Amino acid sequence: MRARMVFKIMFVVILVLILIGLIFIIFDKAGTRAGVRNTMKIVDYTIVNEQEICADALELIYEDADYKYYLPCISSYGIYLEWSDGTRDLLKDALRNGKVTMDSLIDHGLDVYKNAR
Repeated sequence: MRARMVFKIMFVVILVLILIGLIFIIFDKAGTRAGVRNTMKIVDYTIVNEQEICADALELIYEDADYKYYLPCISSYGIYLEWSDGTRDLLKDALRNGKVTMDSLIDHGLDVYKNAR
């Protein structure tokens, strides 16, 4: 009988500790105590073209399994992506590192020629 009472008390204590832990996790908005970080930050960007003069030739900037994407002139080293946090990346670097997609760039107004492979 005494063992049964001790078991019930331990069970209730464990449930209370689990409940307190869940309360901390739920109300921890910053995620610091629970070790949770928001990895889905929405970061927007603006395309900044600092190239004043460019040679009249198509420049390949990206290709996938279906298409090749070209700039209307050689200007990739003058086109930057300015992120909402103030940082900047070259267009080609952002594409190479996977920070943006071609669809996103086109949606943001980048003028490209798209040719099937």
